[in-house]
Amino acid sequence: QDRCRFRARRSTRRTVVKATRSMQSIQTPETVSKSAASGSSEPVEAVSVVVVGGGPHALAALAALVGGDGKSPVRGTVAVIDPGSHFLDAWYGRFRALEIDRLRSPAYVHPSAFEPTALVEFAIREGRTAELEAAPVAVQWMPTTDHRPEHADSSGASLLKALPSSALFRDFCASLEAELPHKWLRGTATRVARAGGGGGGGGSSFRVQYSAAGEPHELREVEAAALILATGPVGAWSIPPPFAPLLSAASSACGRVLHSEQLLTQGRGTLREEVARRSGGDGGPASVLVIGGGISAAQAALTASRAGHRVVLRSRRPLQSRPFDIAVGWLDVRHADRLRFEYLCLPPTRRLQAIRDATAGGSVPAPYLEELQRLAASPGSSLRIEVTA
Repeated sequence: QDRCRFRARRSTRRTVVKATRSMQSIQTPETVSKSAASGSSEPVEAVSVVVVGGGPHALAALAALVGGDGKSPVRGTVAVIDPGSHFLDAWYGRFRALEIDRLRSPAYVHPSAFEPTALVEFAIREGRTAELEAAPVAVQWMPTTDHRPEHADSSGASLLKALPSSALFRDFCASLEAELPHKWLRGTATRVARAGGGGGGGGSSFRVQYSAAGEPHELREVEAAALILATGPVGAWSIPPPFAPLLSAASSACGRVLHSEQLLTQGRGTLREEVARRSGGDGGPASVLVIGGGISAAQAALTASRAGHRVVLRSRRPLQSRPFDIAVGWLDVRHADRLRFEYLCLPPTRRLQAIRDATAGGSVPAPYLEELQRLAASPGSSLRIEVTA
């Protein structure tokens, strides 16, 4: 097992080095002349690596590049471009909007790339192990070969398997961010192109254009030998056709139809506050229809029900519960390397479907599902669960 873990870490390190092998051409921050085609006289800032995005994957990439055992594959500056003011800004906004107080991932799944016990050790140092809650997993599984007596709770169960509170995870990531050297460029990336190499676009570095936060019309550029896109899933929102016209920009501000993503993109506070505002804000109960069968839908239904509204939760199939977003095998050190290897052997065109197969659609944590079912079964309940194909 130790050999397997070493091979996995060595493989990860090899991937990082491969992605940054051309960094010797740009090793320290400096400025270079901007091409005439850029349309601005501002200098281009040169760094070693640019990470576009500021979520958990971006922080994990930064930790892999400049953290760990001190043998960083990067010489020079890593710049991060994101609209937020710090890592996971939008991610925490989503948690606040839906009032989610606990993660679905066990405590060893976090952005500290080569230290699986880092979050648990942070909780121990801070005296916050009570914020690690046992995950409802019926099967036996092994999160890592790095087991120590101090990483167990009073019953002997491994804290690495526990689910951390959102607050604990937030504070751990903030401490990690403070430890890792990087340069934060607050803004939104608008264009990525090859730099140099003549007009054919075959240069050896990347040039990223971004609009600075608070100054959308001011475009700036940064150039790097390596580029990491950590923007998370993108694409159109899933909207049932009859409701699509009601989500236009003109009607979304005052209409009765709301997509959960709007809570984040429009900064409208929590779901509880938004439902109250859209239902007239008089404090009386409203009729709320929640469409979906995943964690966001479950949390929305529970939030609206707790606020005293009449709620119908409607999905295309019966709600299913899983302790994590994916099967436990992906989190078990005895199987995870094989599953990752099989995934990476697939052609890129089949990987998205493999991810969908692994997640098997939306699911609801057991505590949420139990509360939904309890409320729906209560006499005179104001919450109903409906399944409609």
